[in-house]
Amino acid sequence: KEHGYINRIIQLLESKLSRLEDEKSVNYNVIRESVSYLSSVAEKMHHPKEDMIYQYYIDHYGEHEGLGNLLQEHHTLSDSTEAFSITIEMILNDAIVPKDIFKEHLKAFTSRVRQHLELEEKEILPFLKAHLTTNDWEELERSWIEEEDPVFGNIIDKRYLVLAEKVR
Repeated sequence: KEHGYINRIIQLLESKLSRLEDEKSVNYNVIRESVSYLSSVAEKMHHPKEDMIYQYYIDHYGEHEGLGNLLQEHHTLSDSTEAFSITIEMILNDAIVPKDIFKEHLKAFTSRVRQHLELEEKEILPFLKAHLTTNDWEELERSWIEEEDPVFGNIIDKRYLVLAEKVR
């Protein structure tokens, strides 16, 4: 479910990239809200949950190269999100950022997040589903707290009103 939400945000960002490539205007505030959502939800709620699952597998069943790599990748994704967020803030504060450079950053950012999701969806999650038991999943679920999604949940966070309108 969470990957579906993140994918919707990435699709929205890709549509903004397409508009930029067609020399059309975009709402940079929506891009900022999108990246803020990814930063606050994906990195502070979603990735910690995945990290817990990956670490649980490693602790109970032994090392797995893909899981160890993903634990590290979550940190580098966080750094990429922060760097891209700074670029957006510069634009919104009237700093001159050449459109071509911004488009490159946006494309690289969306590609990186999409590749990450695809790796998890196609390889890691099927592997975990095949190897973790029902008891393992029950133990993991007791360890995390389900939080209301601020864009896709029942109550939309005021910070994301425009974003929610675009992706819901």
